[in-house]
Amino acid sequence: MDQLQHARIVSDGTHVAVYQIKEVYGRPLAYPVNDRAETLQNLTGFKTLRRNDIAMIEELGFSVVTIHGERIKPNMIG
Repeated sequence: MDQLQHARIVSDGTHVAVYQIKEVYGRPLAYPVNDRAETLQNLTGFKTLRRNDIAMIEELGFSVVTIHGERIKPNMIG
C-alpha cells in the first residue's frame, strides 16, 4: 500500500483534510487526497488548495495536512 492509499484510508470520515503537495512547473500545488479534502475543494470550485482557503477550512474545524501528517501552512503552496 502506498502513502496516498494509506493517508486516504486512515483519514476518511475524520475532520482531517489530507493533501499531496506536487511541484507543477516549479510551483508547489496541494491536491486533495481524502474524501474531506475533495469535498472542500468542490465547495471552493478549485482543483487545488489555495493559500487563503487554509484558514477558512481550519475555522470549520478541519485540520489541513500533507500525506505525511504535517500541517499545511500558506507559504508551503503557490
